[in-house]
Amino acid sequence: MTHDTHAEAPAKSAQRPPSPREETEHGGHGHAYVRLLIMAVLSFAAMYVLMYAMVDRFAHIHPNLNQAYMAALMAAPMVGIELALMSAMYPDRRLNVAAWALSGIAFVGAWFGIREQAAIGNEEFLRSMIPHHSSAILMCREAQITDAEIRQLCRNIVASQQAEIDQMEALLARR
Repeated sequence: MTHDTHAEAPAKSAQRPPSPREETEHGGHGHAYVRLLIMAVLSFAAMYVLMYAMVDRFAHIHPNLNQAYMAALMAAPMVGIELALMSAMYPDRRLNVAAWALSGIAFVGAWFGIREQAAIGNEEFLRSMIPHHSSAILMCREAQITDAEIRQLCRNIVASQQAEIDQMEALLARR
């Protein structure tokens, strides 16, 4: 009587999925890089949306290129931070260099996009300034200001910023 000394492997459906460490150890690190890309895209989207938390009212939200530049400026370093802190998940040196380079290019591009106002013309300028002015209104309305001179300054800021928002909204409506 012969005995097979090798136990049968469990059925495919009964096997658990490999852990990130096992994927890395067995050459499956590609999934980690896909997740890194997804994380970067989701971080960009979250930051883009969350930057509107400062507007005084929903009507003052105008999607604009400056917000995209700022979101990219904040999301790009997250790729490098992830690669540095979770290096065991990202063993492919070539892909790491590419990820660092792409995030660096995104960071520098966003930095110069904002500083040089690249591709910001009349309408983009107005769409950028309305949320900016609205943020000043929110801060003046919600800050716990006790100094009489600063309270007067805020009353002036609210009046002037709202007047400018109204003017910018009218200009946008005519375009």
